[in-house]
Amino acid sequence: MVKKVLPLLVLLMSFLSHGQNDYELVGDAFGVANINQLLCGESDTCFTLTEDLTGQAGAVWDQEPINLLESFDAIFCLNLGSNDGGADGFAFVLRGLSSANSGVSGGGIGYEGISPALAIEFDTWDNGAPKDDIPDDHTGMYHNNDWLNPLVSSVSLDPSGANVEDGNTHTTRIVWNANTQIIEMYFDGNLRMSNNIDLVNVIFNGETEALWGFTASTGGATNLQQICFPSRSIELTDVTVCYPDTAYLNYYTENITSYTWYTETGDTLSDWNSTDYTYPFPLEDTIVGITESGNIILSIDFNNNSYTDTAVVLVVDNPVAPFDSDSIVFCPFESAVELDAMNDAMFYTWNPIVSNGQTVQVDPSELGWYSVIIVEPINGCNTTDSIYVSTFCEPIIEFPNVFTPNNDGVNDFYEPIYILPSEWVKIKNFEIFNRWGNLLYSYEYQINVFPKWDGKLNGKDVQEGVYYYKASYSNLKDENEESKHGYLHLIND
Repeated sequence: MVKKVLPLLVLLMSFLSHGQNDYELVGDAFGVANINQLLCGESDTCFTLTEDLTGQAGAVWDQEPINLLESFDAIFCLNLGSNDGGADGFAFVLRGLSSANSGVSGGGIGYEGISPALAIEFDTWDNGAPKDDIPDDHTGMYHNNDWLNPLVSSVSLDPSGANVEDGNTHTTRIVWNANTQIIEMYFDGNLRMSNNIDLVNVIFNGETEALWGFTASTGGATNLQQICFPSRSIELTDVTVCYPDTAYLNYYTENITSYTWYTETGDTLSDWNSTDYTYPFPLEDTIVGITESGNIILSIDFNNNSYTDTAVVLVVDNPVAPFDSDSIVFCPFESAVELDAMNDAMFYTWNPIVSNGQTVQVDPSELGWYSVIIVEPINGCNTTDSIYVSTFCEPIIEFPNVFTPNNDGVNDFYEPIYILPSEWVKIKNFEIFNRWGNLLYSYEYQINVFPKWDGKLNGKDVQEGVYYYKASYSNLKDENEESKHGYLHLIND
């Protein structure tokens, strides 16, 4: 929801009239509908300052003082009437806090007699040289209605000198840059005047605050003269990102004089004011990056009004990577190994196995790389993880205590009994001794050659009896080496 703090305005005419909404209206003044939505955009309120009648003088003031040590950039919509040759026009006025709030009608354009004041005219009547007027609808800048010593002499409002009493809405933009002490006026987007002046000391005798507003008047010639104050409604868009991405929020419109991004707990994230930086600010200065979930509030000042809106930022955690390491080994004599993507209630895509289940089974014949993409179903945040599957078995062997080398084809050799296939065992050495400690058989590790004793010594059968063996072995990685020794009984029958 957009919240606005509306300016407290007073409309002053020649006599007291009724009030409207948050405004106090004076004289015959009354609010009107937006005079031209296309040009004026959103408008807080529109006013008729003078009807198409003689001898009127009206003004509208923002009663919230502005700080002249801070910049402002304000835009307004004017309808200067449809009577070419009508009178007398508008003036944008900065006035002292204790000055009068109404002036003289006719050629005084409603501000004559207000002091101290600075006025920028939108004059539609030629009163001649004493009023610094020219035949074209024109503009000039004056201090305390001293037309004989203009701050900026009259120039036409339209660069071509065209009539602006055409019944259409025209925009004016007033820019005060407190850093450079330059005040500018744009009419229908064209810069028509610029003046470098110390407003505080030259115009307001050291006072740093002033009131701003518009005056208008008619004399013997008339026009319907109306004004609108454009507003800005902020409509931020909620943002969802996946951690560790950053959510970026921005809002940009011309004529902002300050903006602040802050959290709902009041922590300031970005604070820009026209007194602190180059003015106007560049687009990139309006962008703020958010890395944590929360409500983020933007407050802007526009035309001396404040507007706020809130965006909800949601930083969603990605699914947890399911694999603790980049590889896994299992003994192939197990039927399969199970890979689990973890993260319940997600979407899963496995590769190279075509599966959308949370778990898959890998057969010993299908070794290699496996990957899974895990997607959380609400925001689409995802994690990809992979693992290399290989096989490896720890050696498990036993040594028998008897054998019968009688060439009957059964138990004719003394050799280790492999609980797992022999290719998973690395027997480093294997020896057999007789009871007096004489070495009868010796083996050292050879690839694809495995120890076995046929019960002979130098090609001759040894005697039946008890013998002694020693063996050392490890896995194929030369890890977990073990030693075994014991007695064996050789039987010739």
